[in-house]
Amino acid sequence: MKIAIIGTGMAGLSAAHHLSGDHDVVLFDKSRGVGGRMSTRYAGAYEFDHGAQYFTLSDPEFEALVDTLGEATAPWDSRGLYLRAGEMMADTGRPRWVGAPRMNALPKAMANGLNIQLGRRVARIAGQPGELTLRFEDKSTDGPFDRVICTAPAPQASDILPQRSPLQVILADVRMHACFALMVGWLDPFDPGWDSLRVSDLPISWMARNSSKQGRDETISTLVVHAAPEWSDVHAEADREWVQTMMLDAASALCGRPLNQAPHIALHRWLYAYANEGVGQNCLIDPALGVVLAGDWCVGGRVEGAYISGRAAANAINLLG
Repeated sequence: MKIAIIGTGMAGLSAAHHLSGDHDVVLFDKSRGVGGRMSTRYAGAYEFDHGAQYFTLSDPEFEALVDTLGEATAPWDSRGLYLRAGEMMADTGRPRWVGAPRMNALPKAMANGLNIQLGRRVARIAGQPGELTLRFEDKSTDGPFDRVICTAPAPQASDILPQRSPLQVILADVRMHACFALMVGWLDPFDPGWDSLRVSDLPISWMARNSSKQGRDETISTLVVHAAPEWSDVHAEADREWVQTMMLDAASALCGRPLNQAPHIALHRWLYAYANEGVGQNCLIDPALGVVLAGDWCVGGRVEGAYISGRAAANAINLLG
């Protein structure tokens, strides 16, 4: 079968990984690179993992993949702390892993050998089962395809999916949250006494010394700050300079250094960063149309969750035949 996959984040790459051996698979992505939120922002001497911060391993197949890809991943033995109601405590949990030497190394390794078309934003899935066509924002089209997997966030998947699809009812109930990512860089080492800091008080939810991760340049300092999803939602359309100032002030108080004096400061908004909870299924299937939806939002988040969702989508395609 000829299969189109929309999105080259972890879910899309996972689906392609499981299908490409037996089918003609083409992936499309609106971005300039693969990885989705497993991305890295470059700014001169600085590099920031400004989306997904790390991943954990519990699924045996995903763990085997990480082991197979070898140098594209590394453990992050971070000094993690958790600040809650003014009390600092150890942030314990499963061992953390990262892409090496940057977060996008893992999706790039998974993308090797795949047929990927970047810079193509899909606007709509059209056509009939077995003869599906992708219509792009620039008015171009591609197809026909026997099956389509869409791994866009739920609100974007709703726009792409035909309105007649029964999956629209489920998508209408998916609530996704925004996240502002603040990136701060210095050309000298800086150690606040932790590598990651999880925070329960608004507006900050997470801070990480990106330069502490395996394979990064430790002679400089790169800090990634994530705003809490609730705060990001409320201020999603607020003036960016105001958002940046609020986050700089809060983060400065947490790390004991005036971040507004750093030589590099940048802000990014992830409009659809988190889902409240999953939809109770690893993927969503419209068998009559031959379209499957996947993504971490199906399973409540996490990089590994996206991999599992993509695998489930591939299995669904094979079962549809």
